[in-house]
Amino acid sequence: MSFRLPIYSRYLLREMLSYFFLSLVALSSIYLLVDFFAKVDNAMENHAGWMPLFLFLANQLPFILGKFIPMALLLATMLSLGGMAQHNEIVAFQAGGLSLFRLTLPLAGAGLVLALATFIINNNIVPITSLKADHLKTVAIRGDKEKNLYNLKSLWYTSRDGIYYFENLDPAHNRIAKARLYRFSADRRLRQRLDLEGLTYFPEKKQWVAARARIRDFAFNHGFTNITGFRRGQNLEIKISESFKDFLVPRKEPDRMPLKELKSYISKAKSAGLPYMEYTVEIYNRIIYPFSCVLMVLLAVPFSLSSRRSGGTARGIALSLALGFSFWVALSISLALGQGRILSPLFAALLPYLLYGIFALYMLRQKI
Repeated sequence: MSFRLPIYSRYLLREMLSYFFLSLVALSSIYLLVDFFAKVDNAMENHAGWMPLFLFLANQLPFILGKFIPMALLLATMLSLGGMAQHNEIVAFQAGGLSLFRLTLPLAGAGLVLALATFIINNNIVPITSLKADHLKTVAIRGDKEKNLYNLKSLWYTSRDGIYYFENLDPAHNRIAKARLYRFSADRRLRQRLDLEGLTYFPEKKQWVAARARIRDFAFNHGFTNITGFRRGQNLEIKISESFKDFLVPRKEPDRMPLKELKSYISKAKSAGLPYMEYTVEIYNRIIYPFSCVLMVLLAVPFSLSSRRSGGTARGIALSLALGFSFWVALSISLALGQGRILSPLFAALLPYLLYGIFALYMLRQKI
């Protein structure tokens, strides 16, 4: 037995989705045009030609869609229901026994489907295409060198074996110019310090070798830590459980990483002593942001019905833009507070949805 939506649901969805695709095309086109005129001068100055510019814009498209689907849904709901209200179609639905709650359900269901699409775009497509867009913008359009993605000058790293400090990492040769290793006993007291120069990793043997090494051994006795041994050496094998790649922490923007890579980065950043709160906030935002599609529907429904006697299309568009803009301002402020450790990462990502969700439900209640 096949499932078939009621006639009123199909009608509502057809009206809303037609406005949705028009709104999404309009918003995306505006963004692409602004981006085009912002980059075209650089492309012409560097004789890049048109192809890199168009490829850049094509790779920007998933990012634009991932950001504008909720806004387009807000516009579409406002315009479709507002138009139906002005022609008394909503009154006819209610006279036929359909409550506002039942009218909202299919639209909220479409919001859930688009929320899933938004998550897939932002998590699976945007990280790949945005990196390509960054490369095209930097190398092909601006004529600059590719930015280094790794922290290679100096690095602190926390391992299960101890704490390491590295200077001048060379990924091309798996070599570290200078290294200082502090190793601790089970009771977390210093037991050894290694000062190394020319520390090189040989991946085929999974072996670290230092060109020059100075090793000090320590022991804790009667409340004091004393040196119990000192030796020098050349071309010494050094026992380090990590490989060279484990010390390379990429400096990517959070939205350039899928969730799996974000979690891996946070783990590495904690070990290396690098800031990671921005990436933790991004994980929660990445998961919660798609639900803004449903929130935009719930916000749009009561306001679209309240405008049936005045304003028309222009008022609907203005209200949509004002609601959407205020929500994204609140979201940006809340995420910034999370990155600054004023709010917890989860609460920072969730707070605007709680505030606007309560407001939307209150407004809906007034209309029921």
